[in-house]
Amino acid sequence: MQKKTLFTFFLSMLFFTVFSQQKQDSIKIKTNPIIFTGMNLGFTSAELRGFNLGFNVNYQQKNNLFTLKYTAILEEEDFGYLIPFFNANSVTSQFSLLYGKRYIEDNFSYHFSGGISYSHTNDRKINKRYQYFGFPIEIGVNWFKSKKKRLGLLYGLIPVGKPTGFGRSFGIKLYANIAKKSYVGLGLNFGIGWHKKY
Repeated sequence: MQKKTLFTFFLSMLFFTVFSQQKQDSIKIKTNPIIFTGMNLGFTSAELRGFNLGFNVNYQQKNNLFTLKYTAILEEEDFGYLIPFFNANSVTSQFSLLYGKRYIEDNFSYHFSGGISYSHTNDRKINKRYQYFGFPIEIGVNWFKSKKKRLGLLYGLIPVGKPTGFGRSFGIKLYANIAKKSYVGLGLNFGIGWHKKY
C-alpha cells in the first residue's frame, strides 16, 4: 500500500513538473517587429548612366525580406573628364517590389533580393517618354547597433529617453535592373528603424 502511494505521489510530481515546465517554455516574450526604411545615394552605369537616389521601406519576417522601393536616376552627360554634369532633362523613375533573404549577426546584416519593377524615363530633349517593366536585383550589407541604447541627439552626445531598439544604420548596396534600359549601380545606404529583434 505504501509503495502504491509513494509511486502515485512520484508520478503526480513528475506529471506536474513536466506540464508546469511546458507552460513556462510556452510563454512568449514580446519583441519589436523588424521594420526599417532607408535612403540610397549612388551612381549607375550601362544604358542608364548617372546619379542615383532611392528610398525604400523594408519588413522582415524570420529570414524573409519584403521591400518596396522608389529610385530616381538623373542621366549623366560628360562635361570634360573631371566634372560630371547631370542633365535634369532626362530622368528615370522606378517603382519596385522585391522579395529576398536577410541574415542578421549581432550588429551586422547582409541580404539579397529580386523582384519586379515599373520604370518610366522622360527624355525632354527629344520629347519622348519610355515605359517598361524590369527585374531589379540587389545585394547589400548594413551595420547597426547590437543592443538597445538610448536615443542620442547630436549623434549620441546627448542621450534621451529609455533604451530602445530604434536606431540608425549604414551600409553599401550593389543593385541592378534588367529591362529595356538596364543599369548596374553601387551606392551608400542610410537607414532608420528596428533592424533586428532586440
